[in-house]
Order: sequence, then C-alpha cells, then structure tokens
Amino acid sequence: MIREVLSPLRVGLVTWLSVLGVLSATSAIADVIEIFHADSLAGPMRELKKTFEEKNKGVTINLTSSTSKQLAERILKGDTCDVFASSSPAVIDQDLMNKKVEGSNQVAASWYVVFSANEMVVITGKGNPLQIRQVSDLAKPEVKFIRVTAEKDLATGRTIDFLKRASALEGKPELEQKIVDAAINDPSKPTSGPDVVRAVRETTASAGVVYYSSAVAARNDIEIIRFPASVNMSEAIRNAASVPGTAKNPREATDFVRFLLTVEAQAILRETGQPPVVPAIRKGDVPADIKN
Repeated sequence: MIREVLSPLRVGLVTWLSVLGVLSATSAIADVIEIFHADSLAGPMRELKKTFEEKNKGVTINLTSSTSKQLAERILKGDTCDVFASSSPAVIDQDLMNKKVEGSNQVAASWYVVFSANEMVVITGKGNPLQIRQVSDLAKPEVKFIRVTAEKDLATGRTIDFLKRASALEGKPELEQKIVDAAINDPSKPTSGPDVVRAVRETTASAGVVYYSSAVAARNDIEIIRFPASVNMSEAIRNAASVPGTAKNPREATDFVRFLLTVEAQAILRETGQPPVVPAIRKGDVPADIKN
C-alpha cells in the first residue's frame, strides 16, 4: 500500500524536476547575446562585454567582428544576431532598415541609436623610429605605408579622404595619390584594419592609417599620431547599434543597447577611443525604455 502511494509521488517529483531542467536549459540559452560589430569596435566591445557580464551574472556575450557591410549581409541571410553595432548608421539605413530577411517576412531592422564616434589616425612602430609627424612624411622613400583596401570596408574610402584632407592642409595635395599608390597592396588579399595594425606592430610596415579605437586597442605596441578635427573625419564617423529581426534574445539585446547609453558605458567608450555621442541619436521605432 505504501508502495502504491509513493509511486505516483515519485513520478510527480521526477516530472517536476524534468520541467525545472527544461526551464533551466531555456534560461541558459536565453542568456546568450550574439553581438555582430565592426572591426573598429573590437577594443571597445571587449571592455563593454566584461562590464555588462559582471553586472548581469549568468549572461554570456559572444562577439563577432568583421566589416559592417559583410555583417549586414549575414543578417539579411538570416544569421542569428542579437545586437548589430555598425561603424556607420548608413549601413543600417541602406542595407537593413525595412528590408526583409531572406526567406521570411521578418524585417531586418526597424530602428537604431547612434552611440559613439571615431576618427582616423596614423600609427607607427613603437618609439616612432622614422619620426613620422605628419601625412607628408608617409611619402618618404624609406617609409613602408599600409592602408585598408577591402572593397566593403568603410575604412578604405575614409582613409583616402583622410589622406586627401591632411595633404591639402599641409600644402602638398599632390602627395595624397602618391601615398595611396605606394601603399603595400596585394590585390588577391584585401587588407583590413586589423591587418594594418598587425603589420605595423610586427614591423612589416612602417606606418598605416586606422581608426583611433583600433589604435588605442594596440597602444602598448605602437605609436599614435592624431590630427585636427578638420582632417580626421571625426564629423563623419559614427557608430550605431540596433536589435535586428534575427535576434533570438531581443530582451537581453535591448538591455545591452540601453547599457551603451549609460554614463558607465560612455566612460568605457571614451577610454577605448570612441567618444560617446551625447545625447544619442535615435531613428525609427526605438523602444521607449531606451533613453539618453
């Protein structure tokens, strides 16, 4: 008789524990945030990830870095992305806003916030052995210059514009094309921002042009030469974040975007070479609880 009574209890207990296990597993899955970000945001995102995970125990952030346009293409094809941080609002505007994800009726993006800025800088080897002080120094025959050349990388055009502005400011506009043409270049292997930093760090190149945030992330191994605002493209370079339609965990993703606009996150952005845009610029159907 006792056995008959305990048996249903045991079955009920096992069933309840199974339910708890399922809920636990579901909770664990829901606490993973997949973030796609531009290469230029690699340094800032590593630090933001640390702080956000510390403040939200049990949350894990996975970071995926590439060019903004390539990441946008992945989102359009249906790749899971909880937060997309682009090095240009235009990429979200033109490639994702109100566009349908391939094979579905899901909109790729319906809103974004512009949260930080950047600028172009020249980097050289530690100690600046060739004493590079201005853009015209990049035209010296002993300088091995490297730049971003990837077609879909926004830094490619921004580098050329930066060189054009700086050469003109220094009274030598003709040097811009000379510097571009003389840059280390392998047409079969386009050069990315991380490639430029690596080449200068490993001394296979004397100098390069990259985003300030990328330079700051490598500041222990290189020297950074900054330029006036009229030259460095800072007025044109903005970073934007959105929660795409392919997000599996939109609530946690929205929490992260909200975090980007806090004083704490803005201090991290400033320290890592991405001065925050305050107040943040909002576009589209931004959730009401994401405040400046």
